[in-house]
Amino acid sequence: MGKKLSLSLSWPDIGAMAELSSTTKTVSDVLRTVPSENAFYFYRSEGAPSGLKASSLQEFLASIESADPESLEFHSQRHDFENWVRMLGDPTLAKQMQTLASQNLTPGELKSKLVRIVRMRVGKLKKLTHVA
Repeated sequence: MGKKLSLSLSWPDIGAMAELSSTTKTVSDVLRTVPSENAFYFYRSEGAPSGLKASSLQEFLASIESADPESLEFHSQRHDFENWVRMLGDPTLAKQMQTLASQNLTPGELKSKLVRIVRMRVGKLKKLTHVA
């Protein structure tokens, strides 16, 4: 049983490293701060900015934690989150976000699940910076 636990703990990190290297992005690339022109700007609806902005995955996490759930729903329906995360170089997180967008969740459920997957991914990537 200990062997199984060991495999389940190490497999995601190895998979994440392989996924990132296959896209030629490193963990530090994904966690980097991007210039303002590449930042994610949150909107409540078309033409209605919320005032929230994220220039890194860590800032993105903080922003979605404080964002209005309807704003998150707006961006999720447009696939804005996954497109921005792909630009950062993390296809794994983008795929998880795409799955959320297809689940027909309430805005509150979407926020809760989005916060959870981004928090987990940021934590995993930070651990990888210590392994690499």
